Amino acid sequence: MRRKKKKAVLRAVFIYLLLSLGSWMFVNSYANSRSRISGRSIVPAQLVIEDGTASVEVLGHGAEFRLSYISPDSRLYCGAYLLSPDEVRLAAYVISLCV
Repeated sequence: MRRKKKKAVLRAVFIYLLLSLGSWMFVNSYANSRSRISGRSIVPAQLVIEDGTASVEVLGHGAEFRLSYISPDSRLYCGAYLLSPDEVRLAAYVISLCV
């Protein structure tokens, strides 16, 4: 019984690593690619924050978000923090240390 649980855990960890490394490799290779016609670099993702709005562009598709909804005084702040992935929390923590 214990051996089956260990195998299931190892499989889950392997699949998680495979998916996360695969997506990182895709984004990294896309970020380092260049257009063959114009020779300029292709940007996979871009985030611009100004005047309380955040403009996000991922692979040519863009969206704008108002940041007043997730200010520390808002009710949605806790929910947004709890629902965010660990990687996003870590990146926000590292960025806050650098600023």
